[in-house]
Amino acid sequence: RQVIKVLEVTKSTYFPAFNRLCKEVAQARMEANDNVVYLRAVEPFLTTLGNEAFAEIGSVFKPLMHTILLIWKNSKFYNTPGRLVVMMREICNDLIRQAATYVSGEQLFEMEPQDAVTSLKVCLKVSVTFKSTYFDYKARASTECPSNPWRFQNSA
Repeated sequence: RQVIKVLEVTKSTYFPAFNRLCKEVAQARMEANDNVVYLRAVEPFLTTLGNEAFAEIGSVFKPLMHTILLIWKNSKFYNTPGRLVVMMREICNDLIRQAATYVSGEQLFEMEPQDAVTSLKVCLKVSVTFKSTYFDYKARASTECPSNPWRFQNSA
């Protein structure tokens, strides 16, 4: 602030650019602080998602999506399609990594056929549960936030 005052008093040509930069930094700091508050609410679910046995993680999807919907409804800055797409992509990538660990290609062909089928069914069940929960909450977002529904391509 003192630098801004000095630049203003001396009628420096740097004053407008520096003043604008300071305002942008303050805005970005406010946005970051707001995002941290909301993203902390998701953290326990993501931790559980990473630590829970793969076959049991389906129970985390509903509270996770509910929290994401609440963030969407209440956050000033974290309710844009771009932010939600990145979060959903990271969650999906984590689920894919966990599924690949749960049933790796090598293990699949070394298992008894019935065990391999059972493992694949678990992967499908977890995937279907996640997809179903996502679409349920996408529909809820359209109903509860008609001015800002989750509008982005499913392939994003």
